[in-house]
Amino acid sequence: MSVQVPHFPGDLLTDDSCDPVAVELAGLAEQAQAVTAAAARFDTRLPAAYLWGAAELAARCADRDARRRREWGARGMLAELAATLHLAEGTLARRLTRITMLAALPRLHAAHTAGLVSGAHVDAVLDVFHGVTDPDVLARADAALADRAARLTAPQLRAAARRWRARHVPTTAEQTARAVADRFVDVTPADADLCWLTALLPAAAAMGIANRLDDLAATLTGPDEPRTRPQLRADVLCDLLLTTDARSEADDDARPAEADEPPATHGAACASAEECNAEESGAGIPSWVHAIAPQVVLTVPVLSLLGHSDEPAELDGFGPIDLETARTLCANAPTFTRVLTHPETGTVLSVGRDRYTVPADLRRAVAIRDRTCRFPGCRRRAASCDVDHSTAWTDGGTTGLDNLATLCRKHHRLKHEAGWRVVHEGGGTLRWHSPTGRRYRTRPATALWPPPPAGTDGDGRRPGRASGASSGAAGAATPSGYPAVPPF
Repeated sequence: MSVQVPHFPGDLLTDDSCDPVAVELAGLAEQAQAVTAAAARFDTRLPAAYLWGAAELAARCADRDARRRREWGARGMLAELAATLHLAEGTLARRLTRITMLAALPRLHAAHTAGLVSGAHVDAVLDVFHGVTDPDVLARADAALADRAARLTAPQLRAAARRWRARHVPTTAEQTARAVADRFVDVTPADADLCWLTALLPAAAAMGIANRLDDLAATLTGPDEPRTRPQLRADVLCDLLLTTDARSEADDDARPAEADEPPATHGAACASAEECNAEESGAGIPSWVHAIAPQVVLTVPVLSLLGHSDEPAELDGFGPIDLETARTLCANAPTFTRVLTHPETGTVLSVGRDRYTVPADLRRAVAIRDRTCRFPGCRRRAASCDVDHSTAWTDGGTTGLDNLATLCRKHHRLKHEAGWRVVHEGGGTLRWHSPTGRRYRTRPATALWPPPPAGTDGDGRRPGRASGASSGAAGAATPSGYPAVPPF
């Protein structure tokens, strides 16, 4: 199989072949090709190692059911690979799937292996043909796009692939339904107190939202409006989602009715630019913040709380935020947990009880210490995790801070079913032992102080049942599905 050699601008011949810039460009192009080829060889090895390791771990599993042995072998090898490569398991699983799919595009695969087509080009094609399983269609797409991939940028190749698929692979109603089932909304922290709000939506809905934001932003533009169009779109979005119905109805009731009055619109959190500027020039907090009624865990340095320091607060699930925003959130929060930290060491001094429903102190302290699942590489929030006895109760483990950790359901089951062991090293640090003998350490997000009294569960009670367990019959299930009493 022949693959066309790409001709990028840096490869063009010049009148002076000794031009130092041309030499540097040629060197960079050669190095980029070598790096791409090495990455492709690694991608070829990765799924082979995964399949081999999954079979090995399945053979070591003591479960008598062959299906469950294969399941735990696959889960165990995925966790082992992810921890070794410092990757999230979901990221690794998606990567393995894409590498497998690339085998159905042999020309593109060969160009990638030779270093002629980058990983970004490969990802562009795989994204466009995600869900296409007809080998004849994939073979024709491969023939049409592989050679072009060497001459186009990744965005250009993605556009070409989309056009090819639109012409040759008509979308069926069933495919559309499967695609729509993947819709989601996600939040990813960015820098400077900002977050990315990402939504995967049906195309018609997404374009409708975009057009409405444009229309509402256009009504606010004017010679006295200092905000740019992108800023107005962002402010309109915040206002639409965060302004309560009660506030809108109150505004409508207070406004005199006029026959020719246009329909009420959300004015980007302010009725006018002057109002918005006036509000933001005061406390520096946009007015839509006041519409948030959160339930938050807020860590505040004690000197900052007293006004003697400008060290930022820490918002659970995001990270550092400015103190003005923190004070506003706390003022509006019907329930929140306030955590005071030592001004020098950062260790926790107290866990507040300013909540409507107070959970068990120990369970809350563990969640504040860990913040996320404590399995290597996992970032699932502690609020949606189980509290696990690292050493099982039936094996002599105690119900205390030095034997508890938050684990998401997947890794909780993996620990018990696939042979992972965990040892507390003190101060909340965990040492994980994998079935293959490798060791990994995870450290707590927050240091807890003072330590619980010896022989208690950190709540002042003697161990006897899991913290937060009800007084009902033994074995009663918690909302997470695990028993409310040992052995876990």
